[in-house]
Amino acid sequence: MRRRGLTLIEVMLALAILGVGLSVLISTASKCLAVIRQSKNYENARHLLALVEIDFHNALLELENPEDLEDGSESVDFPYEFSNYKGTWEVTTIGEEEDGLKEVKFTVTWSERGTESFEEVTMYRYVPQKTKG
Repeated sequence: MRRRGLTLIEVMLALAILGVGLSVLISTASKCLAVIRQSKNYENARHLLALVEIDFHNALLELENPEDLEDGSESVDFPYEFSNYKGTWEVTTIGEEEDGLKEVKFTVTWSERGTESFEEVTMYRYVPQKTKG
């Protein structure tokens, strides 16, 4: 007499294969969501960098004497929707003061799940000293 149906070994094997398949699927979906979230953070950081860069150029145009761009650093506050992002300006003289070359670095940082990430733009500003005579 033949029995119809599945044996216990066949059912256990099917469950094991199904379990491995589901765990791979869940892991892959989780990684995809993390990549999307990271991409959104970088897009926001680049948007903020563009806004600050425009503000920086406007501020330079308003300077009566471009030589007044002093070395130092400054924090930037962002609107509420970007409250988890922090911005920092850093102006440094390259070479001698008389050379007139300044490095202006703007960094946007954010933290997600304990991991610090950043996006940075570096600009150079050349303002030669006026010669007398």
